[in-house]
Amino acid sequence: MKKKLILAAVLAVVCLAAAARPRPKHVVFIGVDGWSVAEFSAELMPFTASLKDEAAWTFNKRTVIPTSSGINWESLFTATPPEYHGYTKWNSTSPDFDQVTSSGRDDIPTFFRLLREKEPHAEIAAFYQWKTIHTLVDSTAVNDLRFFEESVQGDDAEVEAACAYLKEKKPRLALFYFGTLDHTGHTYGWKSDEYRAYLTQIDKCIAGIIQGIKDAGLEKDTVVILTTDHGGNKKSHGGQWVNDVMRTPLFIWGKGVRAGYEMQGHAIQMDIPATICWLYGIKPLDNWTGKALKEAFR
Repeated sequence: MKKKLILAAVLAVVCLAAAARPRPKHVVFIGVDGWSVAEFSAELMPFTASLKDEAAWTFNKRTVIPTSSGINWESLFTATPPEYHGYTKWNSTSPDFDQVTSSGRDDIPTFFRLLREKEPHAEIAAFYQWKTIHTLVDSTAVNDLRFFEESVQGDDAEVEAACAYLKEKKPRLALFYFGTLDHTGHTYGWKSDEYRAYLTQIDKCIAGIIQGIKDAGLEKDTVVILTTDHGGNKKSHGGQWVNDVMRTPLFIWGKGVRAGYEMQGHAIQMDIPATICWLYGIKPLDNWTGKALKEAFR
């Protein structure tokens, strides 16, 4: 009997500790389309490389197959693979077949939708450069949806707008998506001088968003998820070139994160939305194949 009481007490302490874990007030998702691990370096991306000392990170997050943009972004937003969410083509704007939904639902919700349902008055934003993104995030769940051109000027305009928005609205959730790097890979090649040069431009964008979080006074209550949908090979992606396309970078920075920690466990696209929902206290749906990356947090 005494052992049972001790066990019960220990379990109660563990549960209370888990419940008391401080959760961030804000989550910022920085999505960089077509970001290749193979071309990453501290020389080309000095700011992002410096995040390895402040963030939990891995260069071994796996894409889903096929390694096309829309398919992977939908997995990054729903915690489900393409066999479930039904997006199977590069530019799909709706499922290509019936979705495998969770109990009690007739759709597969994005984490934007799940947060909206949990917190109807939450401030939620999605800034993006690829027009298909607005159909994938579930635009009806977003307060502020803005499109920017795929160009250096578009990048700079998005960063400026994002920083102003963070300071004014202090959103509960925000996606800042950059698509020009992928366009550069398709035009010049993923190992080209032009692609490598654009990595430095993207590095400046990432630095700008992080600085915007600090300038808005949100640094101590924000978690940043920084990742991509796929890499590239020659002037393409969509195949299974593991090192160049399927292995992708992931950085998790901010409140409660294990700073300077290289994640040891497996990470896949579906783990990102599962992690975001866990940070918000949203329970996993029964059709999710992703899991929260709790390893990244203290």
